[in-house]
Amino acid sequence: MRAILMILLIASSSQVADRAEERAIRREAKCPEWHTEALRAGWEPQHLVRLDAILWRESRCAPTAFNAKDPNGGSAGLSQINYFWCLPNRYSPTGWLQSQGILTECAELFEPATNLRAARAIHRYSEERNGNGWQPWAVG
Repeated sequence: MRAILMILLIASSSQVADRAEERAIRREAKCPEWHTEALRAGWEPQHLVRLDAILWRESRCAPTAFNAKDPNGGSAGLSQINYFWCLPNRYSPTGWLQSQGILTECAELFEPATNLRAARAIHRYSEERNGNGWQPWAVG
């Protein structure tokens, strides 16, 4: 009985620490309104600090942000995903994001949930291919 109480106490204190860390992250965050959606999109809690900085730098947390000056037709949405990822090419005739089942057309990158799912897929791809998931956003 005593061992069970000790385990419950340790687990409870760990959860309290996790919540305190989460509150600290949110206090420092620039785009905390998108954290829950990011977690739903498959981002891990340990990614939120860096993801938050990227969302702020790329779009100032605005899902309708668009940079027409970027190559391949521009970059769109919260994480400023370049249209390269959703345009047909010789490797992905319908577009890479389409081949992953994330969207059907580039305009969907303006939808926060879709943008964050797409960003997570690109992050995973870059992590597997380059060992650095943040490389597409030029963050080491």
